[in-house]
Amino acid sequence: MPAALSLYGVTDRTWLPRPFPAEDPCGAALLASAAEECILGGTTMLQLREKYVSRSDMLSIGKAVGDTCRAHDVPFIVDDDADAALALHADGVHVGQSDAEAAEVRRRIGQDMILGVSVQSVGQALRAQAAGADYLGVGAVFPTSTKDDASAVGMECLAAICAAVTIPVVAIGGIHKENIAQLKGSGIAGAAVVSALFAAPDRTAAARALTPVCRSFTAACTARLRAEKDSTNRRAVMQSMKAAVFDMDGTLLDSMPMWEHAAILYLESKHIEPEPDIWNRTKSLDMQQTALYFKQTYKISDSIDTIIEKIDDDIYEQYAHTLSLKDGARGFLESLASRGIPMVLATSTDRRCAETCLKRLGLSGCFKKLLTCSESGAGKDKPDIYFEAQRYMGTDTAHTVVFEDALYAGQTAALAGFPVCAVYDESTVDNGDWLRLQGLSACSCFSFRNLPV
Repeated sequence: MPAALSLYGVTDRTWLPRPFPAEDPCGAALLASAAEECILGGTTMLQLREKYVSRSDMLSIGKAVGDTCRAHDVPFIVDDDADAALALHADGVHVGQSDAEAAEVRRRIGQDMILGVSVQSVGQALRAQAAGADYLGVGAVFPTSTKDDASAVGMECLAAICAAVTIPVVAIGGIHKENIAQLKGSGIAGAAVVSALFAAPDRTAAARALTPVCRSFTAACTARLRAEKDSTNRRAVMQSMKAAVFDMDGTLLDSMPMWEHAAILYLESKHIEPEPDIWNRTKSLDMQQTALYFKQTYKISDSIDTIIEKIDDDIYEQYAHTLSLKDGARGFLESLASRGIPMVLATSTDRRCAETCLKRLGLSGCFKKLLTCSESGAGKDKPDIYFEAQRYMGTDTAHTVVFEDALYAGQTAALAGFPVCAVYDESTVDNGDWLRLQGLSACSCFSFRNLPV
């Protein structure tokens, strides 16, 4: 992928001679010829960007350009149209932040097609990688007239995005031969250009002039090295693992959005306006601690047991009927069970909710024991529950892997000597917790499918 992204051409029929000939009414043959000129100069990937044409014209243009790309063994990508990409047997599709959701596009096109996503921040980049993107387009890095809605992305942000992900990044927006060298050192795999190629009087020469700098980007691409390091770390941790301790919410279950709103719903039922940052204040607390916080902070007359009971009643139905497993979690748990790896579930959730959910999902048999923070007498700001799990399984800390999505819990486990596998959850992105959790963990994954079994 990094090599294919080196010089990424994006089509623009604006620069084709008009009017189009009668035998080529939508300019399909002319655009295909222009694309070939770019490819002959060293363009390594081509994206068809056509926003305002009919479906029939889109397919005609796409077939002509796609055939040209295939003739030269250059990947052919369709912008913002998964249906057209599938109909044209394209190599992939590229979507922006205002287009279809990346995860939904990935489901539609399957795992074999390339998925590119445009991003303008580290948070968007991490979400795109988690959704299954193969590469990211970041821009506009320079002022551009070819895309009216392109927001400016500075060099500092570009470098930060490159440093945060393990998939390659291509810079786009206003790039030409006079300014392209300014992108050196950012960590990108290549540059995507529009008018610098398609507006050039000699497109082959224009591509040839950009190629050396673009190749230097590919050679210095930081994503490849980080991806290799991450893969090596995951393999080493999984191979040395003799037992596993799993958190439930946000790690095995896609349940954090529910938890973020549970406290608010309870307080609103008491006609109390919650603090704007209530989730950040309570996310590291177990149910007992959360109830105590509510009682002391908001002067609630309910007993701690009553507060817990009312919150539990609100969320129980979700555990009993709605909440689903994270991507790849079931297969990973089953693979560990088949290897004879003992597993304990250690959760801040109360036993009734946890047991009901595990039974519904058919996973009760995977775990040798279910531990809750309230029964262990401490939240995950203390390592008690991890040591209890370790003692039950009879393994040492160095070979008992803790799977966590929360920064505070991962810190606790790591400081206690446990190797931590950080599991991505979207709730940890915007405040920077995901990157910090990755930094202190022995390995990490965006999906359990990333982990070798």
